[in-house]
Amino acid sequence: MPGMRLKKGDYVTALQILAALKTPVDAFFDQVMVNDENEVLRRNRLALLAALQATMNRVADISRLAA
Repeated sequence: MPGMRLKKGDYVTALQILAALKTPVDAFFDQVMVNDENEVLRRNRLALLAALQATMNRVADISRLAA
């Protein structure tokens, strides 16, 4: 898990773990309607994405990374 690696200061391994999530995250956006009409689903999906973003931002400012 990236969180444990971050606590140890192992940012390289944490970033490698997060990079491996590219395919599942891409699939999530291809297959899941994040802004679903169902408010509970929408909130849960947005919370999941916020948690992923918060973890990624602990390793690097992803807004500065090239696509």
